[in-house]
Amino acid sequence: MAARSPITCHVLDSSCGRPGRNVPVKLEILNTAANNTWGGLATGLTDSDGRVGTLLDPSHQLVAGIYRMTFQTSDYWASVGVIAYFHPYVQIIFEVAPGAEKQHYHIPLLLSPFSYTTYRGS
Repeated sequence: MAARSPITCHVLDSSCGRPGRNVPVKLEILNTAANNTWGGLATGLTDSDGRVGTLLDPSHQLVAGIYRMTFQTSDYWASVGVIAYFHPYVQIIFEVAPGAEKQHYHIPLLLSPFSYTTYRGS
């Protein structure tokens, strides 16, 4: 298997049954030593399959901590002509627990104009 980013994501538009293409994504980590501020790690744009598989270099070593992934959903809705939606962006906050830093973290976002859901993917 080819090396991959330790954190990946996927956007699916459940309102029309297709991938969420060209969704800007930002990955950050909570810096508890700097007054609990968020530090930027990476940005990306979902591809034609709704995925970002290259957020971090495959050699990047995760550290235990709290991470935040922000999906700029307003850009996506505008690109597909949806003018009525509820969430201009979606933030998913997750933890990499001590001892789990070598695991892969896949963050799927199932999106519709008025709701969203997520889970830990594989």
